[in-house]
Amino acid sequence: MLKILILDDAKVIRSLLKLTLESDGIICDEAATVEKALQYAQQNEYDLMIIDYMLEDGHNGLELVEAIKSKGKNIETPCIMLSAEDGANCKSTAKDLGVRAWLKKPFTPNGLLKIVYKVLNIDYSSRKLEKNSMHHHE
Repeated sequence: MLKILILDDAKVIRSLLKLTLESDGIICDEAATVEKALQYAQQNEYDLMIIDYMLEDGHNGLELVEAIKSKGKNIETPCIMLSAEDGANCKSTAKDLGVRAWLKKPFTPNGLLKIVYKVLNIDYSSRKLEKNSMHHHE
């Protein structure tokens, strides 16, 4: 079973991400701050992390990526950056840190799942056949 860490300071976005992923059989831990997400990342191993770029407290998601990639259980864990921000500088820095995908807000549940499975090298179309998820339909 897949396990994903979510970092987003907006409760509604965390809830939407969690609902979408859990409805597809994925276990999720969610955090609103870099500090809380780092605690989770030091205690658990994840298959993927979905990280908000711009956080209200003056931090950004790349700080979490840097901290995780420097030590601990999730050094090799792929990351998806989630943001309304679409600047080339941000994306370039994220890519240098090993972020595998950039998901632009707003996103659709189906679009989220497609990117998650693509980053994890899981065939999304085969998941559609085996799952009864509310999101696997065209």
